[in-house]
Parts: sequence; C-alpha cells; structure tokens
Amino acid sequence: MVFIKGVYTLAIAVLLVVLVIVGVEAFYPFPQYPDYPDSIEPPPPYESPEYPEWQQRWQELQEAYRQEAAKHHKIIFLIVLPLGLVLSIGGTFIRRRLDVLGAGLILGGLGTMIYSITPYQLDSRLRFVGIAAALAVLVFVGYRVFRSRMTD
Repeated sequence: MVFIKGVYTLAIAVLLVVLVIVGVEAFYPFPQYPDYPDSIEPPPPYESPEYPEWQQRWQELQEAYRQEAAKHHKIIFLIVLPLGLVLSIGGTFIRRRLDVLGAGLILGGLGTMIYSITPYQLDSRLRFVGIAAALAVLVFVGYRVFRSRMTD
C-alpha cells in the first residue's frame, strides 16, 4: 500500500507540473523566433556594400526577439511562482486529511516553482527571489510535515 501511495503522490506531482507547463504554452505561448532568412530579404553577397546594412537589420530582429522572450519569462515567473507557492502551502494544510493528495500538491507546487525560475532569459534578481521563495516554502513545508510526524 505504501508503494501505491508513493506512485500516486508522484503521479499527482508530475501531472500538476505538466498541466502548468502545457497551460502556459496553450494560453501564453513563447514568442516566435524570427526565421532566417525568410523574415527579411535574403542576404546580399558578403563582400557587397549592402551586407552590413542587412546584417544590422537581422541583429535588430534578434534583439527584439530577446527582449520579447525576457518579457515573456518575467510574466510567466510572476504568475507561476505564486501558483507554486499556493499549491505547496495549500498541500501542507490538506495533507492532514488527505495525505497522498497533500503530498502530491506539495511536490507539484515545488516543481512548478522550479519551472518558473529555470528560463535562461530570466533576470538574475528574479531568479534569486524565486529560489529564496522556493527554499522558504521547502523549509516551511518540511517543518510542518516533520513536526506533525513527531507529534503523531
């Protein structure tokens, strides 16, 4: 029975994280990378005087994409990190009544928070705040779970 509870807990956690990832992609998709060279006219010959101008336009498109991607990651962070916090903390409160569901929510919430802080383009200060918040939740959840086990 313990094995089945563990598998069920992990299934809840994994599916919760996957649900968040797929939900983000469905409702707020990642910006489209500019197609090279279809997004602008084909490059002129490298030696031609038009090439530096063409290259400048291509670099501007890439920079616009990087800025849009950074904005996208910031918005996802600001939505998904609090969602993970709520799931993890909520899981600690319902864990007493529904042990497997609570543990699944705790792990799923932690996985969701990890997803929110992993994008490469995310600002380092936001990543720091996210890691600190995830660590604080982990300490809080661990304290509540292990304290309740010692008093039972």
